[in-house]
Amino acid sequence: MIIVNRGEAKPKILVRKARSSDRERVFDFCQKTFPWGDYLPRFWDSWLKDETGRLFVATINEVPVGIMHLSIDKPREAWLRAARTDPDCRRIGIATALTSKCLEYARRKGVRTVRLETQSDNLAAQGVLKKLGFEPVAEFVHMRLKNIVAEESHNSKWADKTQTEAIWNYMQLSEVFCQTARLYTIIFHYFSLGKHELKQFVKRRKAITHENKTGEIDGVLLIDDTMKREWHENTIQTSYVDGNHESVSEMATFLKNHAHTEGIKKIHAFAINSKPIRRAFEEIGFVPEDTIDIIYAKKI
Repeated sequence: MIIVNRGEAKPKILVRKARSSDRERVFDFCQKTFPWGDYLPRFWDSWLKDETGRLFVATINEVPVGIMHLSIDKPREAWLRAARTDPDCRRIGIATALTSKCLEYARRKGVRTVRLETQSDNLAAQGVLKKLGFEPVAEFVHMRLKNIVAEESHNSKWADKTQTEAIWNYMQLSEVFCQTARLYTIIFHYFSLGKHELKQFVKRRKAITHENKTGEIDGVLLIDDTMKREWHENTIQTSYVDGNHESVSEMATFLKNHAHTEGIKKIHAFAINSKPIRRAFEEIGFVPEDTIDIIYAKKI
């Protein structure tokens, strides 16, 4: 155990690639990250083997005291996550050292944009990010729904491939698309949403559209079931939500009906932190988290 007392000289922090032998020590200081533990053990082995990304460990006197993972999602885009610091070694620059090392690695790999997520109540992390040149680009709310029952929905349906162009054109003019920084999410990991990704959602029957009285698209909702496989939970999530209060309410109800039919027990809704959209979900039973997810980005 390493304990750093205030007033003492700051120890030297070294950051290196994580090793299998770091496992026990890292898991020890991460076991109380959340009330239920930490998701890190689920991904440790796969992150160690990640040939494009990198799992970094910060050490003091060769003892692991912090960790961070960088994944390269597209040739020029990277995502930072799993920032952890030993509770006995906080406020001495570990998070800064890890983030700097990740940025250095990403730059060498040709990455131009690095993003990450932190919560609105994590003021310490926000302070570090601002010092390192990160800027907040979007805010998302996470809501949950249990006890799913069927309700009547109108003018919503699964999108087919003939609608892809119309959906894309709608999104290009959408204020929501700009507010989301053109991102979608899969389990708290945010990716840029391009035409190619939209086509994949439509192809996999993971896109819901809503049409107004004149038959024009005025809403789109993308969903994903990765959470079901990785969390081993009978659940589904929204990945992108776009529309006004009425269209979002109808699409969310359509999703509820789908979940009820399929026997899905829980829906996780991720959406831009917009009052009309948030209200649409809350009115049909979704319960929001107490904090907001803030996405930060940095050009490198």
